[in-house]
Amino acid sequence: MNRCPACDSTVWRDFLMSADMYAAVPYQIFRCDRCGLAKTAGAESTVSCQAYVYRGSPDAGRRFGPMQWALQAFRRTRASRVAGQKSGRVLDVGCGDGSFLKELLRMGWDVAGTELSESIAATAREHLGERIREGNIHELEFPNASFDLITFWHVLEHLDDPKLALTEARRLLKAGGNIIVAVPNIESWQARIFGNDWLHLDVPRHRWHFSPDTLATMADRCGLRVEKIRHYSLEYGPIAIVQGIATKIGLGHSFFTKLIRQSPLQLLREPLFWAHVPVVALSALPGLLLELLAASFNRGGAIELTMRIR
Repeated sequence: MNRCPACDSTVWRDFLMSADMYAAVPYQIFRCDRCGLAKTAGAESTVSCQAYVYRGSPDAGRRFGPMQWALQAFRRTRASRVAGQKSGRVLDVGCGDGSFLKELLRMGWDVAGTELSESIAATAREHLGERIREGNIHELEFPNASFDLITFWHVLEHLDDPKLALTEARRLLKAGGNIIVAVPNIESWQARIFGNDWLHLDVPRHRWHFSPDTLATMADRCGLRVEKIRHYSLEYGPIAIVQGIATKIGLGHSFFTKLIRQSPLQLLREPLFWAHVPVVALSALPGLLLELLAASFNRGGAIELTMRIR
């Protein structure tokens, strides 16, 4: 896509070069000269991208091994926070293993999810059955105004055409409903500090790199207005600071990417695991405090925008 989905400009300038953390293949990232939206050049289509095939790891729906319990806790907290005391019909775009939807179902919501990956969709269906559908949101022909809440949890940055996905979400949203989009923040302090080693660049899987302004600009072009911006994420913020420190001192991206995909026994046998233990112990609390400070200046590592039809 040569035309910027946020502002329609066709002028892009060099921004930085970053390598795939798994394959070590370099990718150039460009920024729109008008609005500042960044894109990864040369990334394959999300549907066919072999970068999502993690050699030696379990089914993509269960790929986080010993960290899975922590992710489940985050998703329970997330469900309670966004749902409040309300109920209705929710669509989670890129629903992963379905754990977020399972929590909303338990809270009385009517749930539906989409996934591009056959293996991840199969994992989600083990608990949610045919509520999970495989494909792009704009291909699945949901009826107009059929959802009270539509969520994109760190999904929009992966899509071939994020503007098309947001436009379709607007069509599917009921009057008075909310769309919630969470993405990494390219204007965060941690992105500036760690540069091309920033964990959340994650090229080529992250095709787009948003800031609050560029995401709000795209939302406006899709007929949406931003009601609220959340600048802090315990789930996605501090972990990238700890990983960035490990990367900068020469340990690579292994701890929070390759190693967490192994079984606990494999982890204990892995020399790099033990090399990371003191780094994590020494940097976890400072990373948490730094991220809290960054969020207070609207520069957190991950942002969450709540949108409505304008």
